[in-house]
Amino acid sequence: MKEDNNIDTCILNLNPCYDHWVILKNPTKIPNVVRGDKVVTLVDGKGLNIARVLSKVLGHSEYFCINILGGQVGTIIEKECDRLGIVTENFWIEDSNRINTALVYEYENKMLMINEPGPLMKPGEIESFMEFFKGHVRPGMNLVISGSAPRGFENGSLLQLVRIAREAGCSLKVDIAGSWLSKIVTVSPELLKINADELKVAFGINKDDFKSMDDFRREYSIRDLIITNGKMGSVWLSESEKLHARSMKVFSDFSVGSGDSFFAGLIYGQEAKMSKREALKIATACGAANTMHYGAAIFEYSDVEKVIGDVVVTEVVL
Repeated sequence: MKEDNNIDTCILNLNPCYDHWVILKNPTKIPNVVRGDKVVTLVDGKGLNIARVLSKVLGHSEYFCINILGGQVGTIIEKECDRLGIVTENFWIEDSNRINTALVYEYENKMLMINEPGPLMKPGEIESFMEFFKGHVRPGMNLVISGSAPRGFENGSLLQLVRIAREAGCSLKVDIAGSWLSKIVTVSPELLKINADELKVAFGINKDDFKSMDDFRREYSIRDLIITNGKMGSVWLSESEKLHARSMKVFSDFSVGSGDSFFAGLIYGQEAKMSKREALKIATACGAANTMHYGAAIFEYSDVEKVIGDVVVTEVVL
């Protein structure tokens, strides 16, 4: 990584993958055989989706993305990131990254995601990665933690990463689920984005209970809490403002990557010193623009311009 004091954001992409979206325009004529009409390929993983939107859509270059790569699939991911101009620092392991497949049944407006289990990191590789990570963070940097990690990388390893980041003077912007979510709230991230269903499962808070959401935010000393709820929009709760945003236009039900695109827009808005209303509006527009094309986080700024006028931001009453 080149030395650049303007680099504000380090994005963790611990479990990268290479995706194939196979588009089926008509029912198959041969039983148990699927022949696609079109294929969309892309490097994936929540962190890479965020990085792709920041650089390719929003023209933001003050970031770098840390990938854990391995095998031939890792080589493909590295080359594709270079081709796209996505700024990366890659840590290599022995096991190979995963290839995921999405079958899009266009004629039925549905899809099936097939995700491989991904690589298994050895204990020695995890220890080496911690040293690698320690060498890439610095005071004042935003650490974006989004998505899953390779097998073998347990909750304790995540908290070790967080401790390293805190000791280096980093702030935390987080979008994770499952068992990691309950661990990460204990370190009071500056920004936490949660899907409404995940919030319900992890903490028993209903998606329309804004008062309990804000109580949760205060309990864990979270400065900015963002709850996303699909087509129903999102809520941003902070001490100074409590806002709801919704796009009045959604172009398809293929929303894979919309949460990552939303998060990228939110990060961009904050780093561009936008007001919360402006940042939430562009984030919502990015999430909606993602539904205009097949593939996660595969859209253009012109798509954002088409939908941002249909984003409505209002105040939330607790």
